[in-house]
Amino acid sequence: MMDKLKQNKIWLTVVAFGVLIVIILLMMLNQQKQNSPAAQESSYSSSVKASSSSEVDQDKANEKAYAKKAATMKGHVLGISEPLYTKWSKDDFRKWAKEYSALTDSDKHKASSNFGTTQTISNDEIDIRPLSNYADAVTNNDFESISYFETVKEFNKKHPAINPDDIK
Repeated sequence: MMDKLKQNKIWLTVVAFGVLIVIILLMMLNQQKQNSPAAQESSYSSSVKASSSSEVDQDKANEKAYAKKAATMKGHVLGISEPLYTKWSKDDFRKWAKEYSALTDSDKHKASSNFGTTQTISNDEIDIRPLSNYADAVTNNDFESISYFETVKEFNKKHPAINPDDIK
């Protein structure tokens, strides 16, 4: 009888350890499943959607704030490589274009202008296109192609995502 009890005890211990090992293996398998790329993909995509939605909302809020700010700001804007304040009006550009067009080719190669901003554009011995492009656009009353805006508000309508405070 004692032998049978010992065998049953050993048998119960082996079964208990077996069940315990199976439970541990199932838990490890479940953990691996949660860390799989497929499981993380849905978490990642929902995170991206939330982030994107938040960015869109922030962008809209910024654009409203920029529009409000731009409406109160004074000055003309010229977007050469970056938006710059200019002291020049359309009439100043027209006067410059007329004077530039009257220059000889030799003088055009030496010409430069800052257009009332802090940045200077110059032609060189080889290329007169930089200033000639401006002169042609102004002569054709195409101020949009040189990114000239009479007001900061007008600039903001064309570029709502740019903070008017960043205009130099």
